[in-house]
Amino acid sequence: KSFTLNVNVVDCMWGSWSACTVQCGNGTRTRHISQAATNGGKDCTGPSTEICIITSCTATNLSALGATAKQNGDIARRPATRAIDGSSTPVTGQSLYPGSTCAATIQSTNPWLQIDLKAAYLVSRVRAIIYGSSGQNVNVHVGNSVTNNGLNNHICGSPPYDSSTDTKAIWRDVSCSPPVWGKYIVLQRIVTNHFLEVCEVAFNYELEIAILDNSTDVEGMSFEVDEGQGLLNPIDCGVSPDATNFNALLQWKHNVTNDIPASSSGPTPGVYQVYENDHQRLYVNSTAASSHGLYSCQYAETDGTITSKSFTLNVNVVDCMWGRWSACTVECGNGTRTRHISQAATNGGKDCTGPSTEICIIT
Repeated sequence: KSFTLNVNVVDCMWGSWSACTVQCGNGTRTRHISQAATNGGKDCTGPSTEICIITSCTATNLSALGATAKQNGDIARRPATRAIDGSSTPVTGQSLYPGSTCAATIQSTNPWLQIDLKAAYLVSRVRAIIYGSSGQNVNVHVGNSVTNNGLNNHICGSPPYDSSTDTKAIWRDVSCSPPVWGKYIVLQRIVTNHFLEVCEVAFNYELEIAILDNSTDVEGMSFEVDEGQGLLNPIDCGVSPDATNFNALLQWKHNVTNDIPASSSGPTPGVYQVYENDHQRLYVNSTAASSHGLYSCQYAETDGTITSKSFTLNVNVVDCMWGRWSACTVECGNGTRTRHISQAATNGGKDCTGPSTEICIIT
């Protein structure tokens, strides 16, 4: 029999991660050593700073976002833009003064308000402040079609109506479950010969952002995220020798052998490439699981040499993390202590290594 005795061996322990530096998109978070290793204990491993990804985002003041609005007819001095201006909304819970804060349609059957976001978002929730009884029987449509003023798009649901608070600035929420890709948000009241008075609209959307080899820059290629579309911004392969032939020397490939199809439309689920301004550009929609994997491209330099670019795309890679060790099971002598996984590995992240139980010695 044998054993090794170390008195008061203490392994290094990390403290908790800080909050992310951003409220939406890619940021960083940090952690510090809360307990240094002593008496031969194990040193801490892993980084003190890492990328963090906030994928649930909120959009308010939609006009500042670049959105526009229209309705099936304006009442004088109450245009559709009042529903997206952000600045005219009273404090939540206060009384509304619709003549100065709210958009209003003309009196009509099934009046509607359409908001053009100018880019497609993965919408998870629509929020609206609607004045008075016009909050009854309202459908919220989200989608990419402008046909029939967007009223053919998916109906996420109807905001809850409460007559006791219908003159107050109360946000009424409609969830889109699962989230819906949409460039247009349309509110329509199902009613005969009446108004729709909308004071403000906001929405929540989801981002699926890629970590590329834990870096935002690979081999000189800049990777940025278009937060409106959940797409990696276009990645240049190089100058195309033949603008009419996507399969010339210039060609992005996925997982070595698969040519990526050419397209001029988007955003669409998956991956596509576009010939733009003499460059072959790759667009990757990171919400699609099928878009994971290795991307590579070869192109001819002006001196005839062949240059290659490649990167690996993994969405939301998270490594496994252990929690803290428990207290020893004894107050004197030999005992044990345990720890549990606080964060499981996801999307190809590294699994936790090492034991979940070990001997502890109180001397």
